[in-house]
Amino acid sequence: MTDAGQDAEPTPLPGPWEELAPGAWRCVAEPDAVNLVLLAGSERALLVDTGSTPAQGRAVRASVASVTEVPLEVVVVTHAHRDHAFGLAAFDDLTTVGHEDVAALLASPDARADAERLGLAPADLVAPNRPIVLAAAFDLGGRRVEVAHVGRGHTGADLVVVVPDADLVVVGDLVEQSAPPALGPDSYLHEWPITLDGVIGLMTGATRAVPGHGEPVDRPFVYEQRGRLASVAGQVRHLRETGVGVDEAAEQEWAYPYAVLAAGLPTAFAQLGPVTPRRTLPLA
Repeated sequence: MTDAGQDAEPTPLPGPWEELAPGAWRCVAEPDAVNLVLLAGSERALLVDTGSTPAQGRAVRASVASVTEVPLEVVVVTHAHRDHAFGLAAFDDLTTVGHEDVAALLASPDARADAERLGLAPADLVAPNRPIVLAAAFDLGGRRVEVAHVGRGHTGADLVVVVPDADLVVVGDLVEQSAPPALGPDSYLHEWPITLDGVIGLMTGATRAVPGHGEPVDRPFVYEQRGRLASVAGQVRHLRETGVGVDEAAEQEWAYPYAVLAAGLPTAFAQLGPVTPRRTLPLA
């Protein structure tokens, strides 16, 4: 059943738009409580992330007119997961921006399975029509917005959106506030802390980072989350070097609850490749 017909469930309408700064708003889209961000200049507007279905994307698009009179012309997806990118079909006549790997990720078996659970057909998953590798910039009229792939982490196709004049950076699921960061089978745990170093480098003491889920956070919050992810990555490497496999990971101490990490740990162990076991020398 496709979204163009009858949805599997009623389409959740986006929540009200909350002003973050002049010309910058956030709304929350259910059922995944994902943050969508709208940025407006004097001539055009840009939307970050699209919701979980084309129908929800259309509802979000209609709601933009209640916030700003300038036309919506650019849409950016921070990565390919359903709550961020499955609404892209509602915006295909606009400039839609995503990392170059998003198209392949939306065509993957995991994405197709997510679509089926939402009552969508494969054709409902539309890739961005302006893929980028590293960075792009958009002039909204008196406001410059920069989009960059700082590195891999939550997925291999994470983008951040920087709004210098508003001291905002929209970071998708590279940072989470309402729950621990989501480590999944498509995550890059060992690169994630380095990517967050890049995010931190984009922030000042006054900058707020809008995460994929939850309330905006400051630079110390991102530092703390970076440290915990580095701890998890270090623990995985330590276990591999001491001959402890992923099957025994549940018995270990982790910086986050094991249940939060379980889906992504097999990938994190595998991504290390061959590891030379560490020998423990006698102390005496």
